[in-house]
This record gives sequence, C-alpha cells and structure tokens, in this order.
Amino acid sequence: MAQIPQYKIVYTESAIQDIEEKADYIAAQFHDPNLAEEWYFRLKFEIQKQLTTFPFKYQPYNVELWEGRGVRQYVTRNDVVLYSVDEDGRQVFIRAVCTKGQDLTAHLAEQE
Repeated sequence: MAQIPQYKIVYTESAIQDIEEKADYIAAQFHDPNLAEEWYFRLKFEIQKQLTTFPFKYQPYNVELWEGRGVRQYVTRNDVVLYSVDEDGRQVFIRAVCTKGQDLTAHLAEQE
C-alpha cells in the first residue's frame, strides 16, 4: 500500500502576526491569558491535524483577485485559515488566520 504524502506546515510572517494579535486580543478582552493559550494550541493542533495530509480537500478561496492564485480556506470553530499548497515541495503555507466574518479579501490584500 502506498504511503500517504505528508506536507510540512509553514507559517508566513503575516500568519504568525495574525495569530499573535488574536491571542493578545483574547487575553486582553477576556482577562484570561490561559484562554488565549488554549486557543493558540488548539488552532495549531487543528491546522497540523487537518492540513498535513490531503490539503487539497478544502475549497479554494474563489473570490475575485484571488481566483487562480491557489489560495484555499479551512474553517475551524470561529477561525478561517487561508493557505496555499506547494505540491512539489510538499509544503502548506499558512498565509493568514482571520476571525469568521472578517473581510478576508481585504486582509489578504494588506499582506500582498
């Protein structure tokens, strides 16, 4: 039986900044650094679990300007993870992490 290919998860600087900003927001808004830490580790676990194998299973982000650029979206709880896949290099690039309801197109445009 063939082995299932594994993809390495790579966080871009902008995705790291997104995650840190949201963790800081959670800690400040709810006055609970432990809650922010739980959110952080749960998010990283879910990304690792869902995107290291079969990263193409989630839908492309088919919005004007981003169509055809290979950006995909994975939704977990209240977060949207925007990512792209380098199939040859077996890497998944986490490009942004946004809260549901946030203007994803504007957020991606800020990072370009």
